[in-house]
Amino acid sequence: MKTLILTLSLLVVSISSFARLSDGKAHLKLKGSQIVASVDSGFHFNKDAPAALVIGEDSVDAVKKEPKEFIFDASKAKNAAFVVNYYVCDDKNTVCESHEEKYQISSGKLIAATETVKATASVAKTADGTTSQTTVKTSAVAKKNKHGFYEDTFDQALAIAGKEKKLVLVDFNAPWCPSCIRLESEVFGTPAFQKATQKFVKLSMNVDKPALKEISKKYGITAIPTMIVMNSQGEEITRILDFKPTPVLVKEFAKIKANEKTTLASLRDKAEKGDKAASKTLAEQAYAALKYEDVVKWLAPSGEQSLLLANAEIRVAENAQEKDKAKVGDYKKAFEKWIAVYPHSLDAIEWRPELMKLIKGESHEASAEVQKIGAENVTQIQTLLGSEKARAEAFAANKFGDMTGFEKAELLGQLTDTYKIMGESKKSEEAAALLAKEVATFNLSVERPGQVLVALQYMKTANMKKESQAWLEKLVNAYPDTDVYYRKMAGFHVREKQFDQALPYAEKAAAVNSDMALYNQKLLAEVLKELKQKQKATEVIDNALARPEAKLDSNKSTVTGLQDLRKSL
Repeated sequence: MKTLILTLSLLVVSISSFARLSDGKAHLKLKGSQIVASVDSGFHFNKDAPAALVIGEDSVDAVKKEPKEFIFDASKAKNAAFVVNYYVCDDKNTVCESHEEKYQISSGKLIAATETVKATASVAKTADGTTSQTTVKTSAVAKKNKHGFYEDTFDQALAIAGKEKKLVLVDFNAPWCPSCIRLESEVFGTPAFQKATQKFVKLSMNVDKPALKEISKKYGITAIPTMIVMNSQGEEITRILDFKPTPVLVKEFAKIKANEKTTLASLRDKAEKGDKAASKTLAEQAYAALKYEDVVKWLAPSGEQSLLLANAEIRVAENAQEKDKAKVGDYKKAFEKWIAVYPHSLDAIEWRPELMKLIKGESHEASAEVQKIGAENVTQIQTLLGSEKARAEAFAANKFGDMTGFEKAELLGQLTDTYKIMGESKKSEEAAALLAKEVATFNLSVERPGQVLVALQYMKTANMKKESQAWLEKLVNAYPDTDVYYRKMAGFHVREKQFDQALPYAEKAAAVNSDMALYNQKLLAEVLKELKQKQKATEVIDNALARPEAKLDSNKSTVTGLQDLRKSL
């Protein structure tokens, strides 16, 4: 029915230390209290990308953004050093590069600063035990958000941590991710979280930003939210995947502080010498990084069984059969093996429907084998629904993600789906009705939008269309400056084939300056196609494909979708 972990593929734009195509192509001049930026022939500013003048903790967006001219208000700069940031693209749209430049105003003149924020040199120990000197350079002025996280300034966070002798807590996230939103709205502002992290330098990293994808690639971020604790040299100590409530994170951070000098590299040294505790910790970290083969590597030799190993072996088998359909038998055997070992676990309740679908294939009929597995799942679900103690134990031990507050809904959702796969339509509808009653007990609020987004998944399973639409409307009204809820509302109407109602929301999503801009343009074009407005759909697609971000590797799949959509018009 779920997993709350939202995975995504990250194709990264590489950032080189060598001269770039757009270097030296932009020119800034002071005119009165304004800084006017112009650009050479053959290049243009990306007016859809962020551009601002940053003074201390204040950030002032460009007051004018045109392809050939940006204007920044420097009236607050006075004698303070400040940073101007913007993106420059070539007219062929082969590159679109980020620029961050430090200046001061002296005697009515704009002067480039002779020094960036002081760099810190450190000696980092690599995985093979050798040492190498690394230099951390920063040029942007670090600014904290309302929860005390610096935003998107990785090098500076490391430099600050080195100076203050602290660890760094990096939160990799995206504005559209429900679990990320839950952390932001339900956890980060709590007094307990603030107290537990007061000795960390905290950093928020939006993985959708092209300039940050190299860092995401370096740390193997393939699912969000992922929080990584590292030292000031950037060496990973531990990572935490998915939403976790405040009490769980507070305990995690206490353990981390007690072992802050233990990096993954040092753990590998111990594990390779036969240290079982180190192997287990590495396996847990590999699982948080979705590196399932590494989990098996560290756990299988010991012969010990665990839900961690079980889930990893199943996912390794799944990946193998996706590459080679002839290995579907091994995938099926992996499910059967671990369901037999952990029949009463929540994990087995999640596995059985996957196995049932695998056995059923394209058939519309549920075989005796499928019926038997389904009946076993129904029994286990009803057992957990009937025992608060057993339910708490099962959810505490599961490896699918934290479902605090949604335990009964998750079980009823699984019951609904299990009956559906079995072909028991009436019983599936009865389970969905029970799920709807459970959802009605949720204490939802637009102030906790991530929680609402999770609840919407259960509303969909329970066929609660009216309630889903009402909550999406509340989110749209509460957060009109983000594309996230416009896009979700448009998607709701598209699923209902209400394309005329989807159109205004798709248009609003497409009009918002967002890292999901290409996806939003594609959504708008799809809605226009369904409304037989082919000329407008073509214009939207052509404009989208002309955007600088259409050249980025990270947007390949969306660009391909846009191109295919154009061919179909």
